[in-house]
Amino acid sequence: MQASTGVSEAARQPNLKVERVAAYIKGGIEGKVVDTVDEAVVEEGKFDGPHIDVTFDNRAPGPSLITKATVHVRESGFLPSCHQIGGNLVVSMNYDFPIPAKPLKGYEKSKEISFTVKDNDLDRLTVTIGPAGDLTTPWYGLVDVSFQHDGKKTTVGPIAVVDAGTNPQFRPDGDSWIIKNVVDPYCLSESSSLVDRLMGIPDVTVSKELKSLRDKLTSMGH
Repeated sequence: MQASTGVSEAARQPNLKVERVAAYIKGGIEGKVVDTVDEAVVEEGKFDGPHIDVTFDNRAPGPSLITKATVHVRESGFLPSCHQIGGNLVVSMNYDFPIPAKPLKGYEKSKEISFTVKDNDLDRLTVTIGPAGDLTTPWYGLVDVSFQHDGKKTTVGPIAVVDAGTNPQFRPDGDSWIIKNVVDPYCLSESSSLVDRLMGIPDVTVSKELKSLRDKLTSMGH
């Protein structure tokens, strides 16, 4: 009887696997617009920012519980600034994983979570990531995300994402980008080189907006 029970318990163990990974900018992240002169809150609401979707497949008769997520930042920074930057307003957003707003390598941040993938089911877990203290120029990050579950760890990545920034002259716009009134055209070539390098990393998942930025820069001759 003990052996039979052991077999049945093993048969009920979860078997969590990653089915799909996607990255894109989407609305719905709570935040506020702050005037840096007097720290007054000008606006509160929900804003656009980078999302990472991980679809899990648990083809087993037992549920799987994800208890912790960790973002490993391989590299982060800002796209080259190709415009005159002015104004006192900045956007501060409540990302799941706020990353220090400066060039980084080898940074990690963890968060306790509780996410169950039912037995014999697919489910999607979404995390948001971006700079702590949003700046004008779009931020980018190259990250891996690991998930603790059922006494195991599953890691996805690398994933390359970019945020929208707050410059109306250089930002994502639907399936393309707005790029106008550029002060230094050579700066766009630097942006092109950065995007090419990120997209050329082996097995990288590239966000929708990085792909569309590549297309826009190509159409502009960069």
